[in-house]
Amino acid sequence: MSTALPTSYGLHVVALSRAWDAGAANWTPQQRVNFANDTDVNLLASQGKANQSKSDQGLDTWLPLNAAFHCDYAIKYLTVAAKYHLMITAADADAARTACAQK
Repeated sequence: MSTALPTSYGLHVVALSRAWDAGAANWTPQQRVNFANDTDVNLLASQGKANQSKSDQGLDTWLPLNAAFHCDYAIKYLTVAAKYHLMITAADADAARTACAQK
């Protein structure tokens, strides 16, 4: 039996479609499953509204509403990209620098 609240969802820090475009298209099916279910770095518990508002956006177009979490989220995004050898955009890198400069 799950103890999760009905309003919590798994928000992929790096969305599946962005990962696909950034290199996951070349992965094996098992690598894709591992990425999609990676609760260590790529899945965060979130409210359904946050998950819907993020959709498949990256750092350049979406950050959590809580500004105090922007840098931590950016670091997590870059950590996921590094762990899975995914390309990031220049706009994502700029957004990470901006998010962490404000901390």
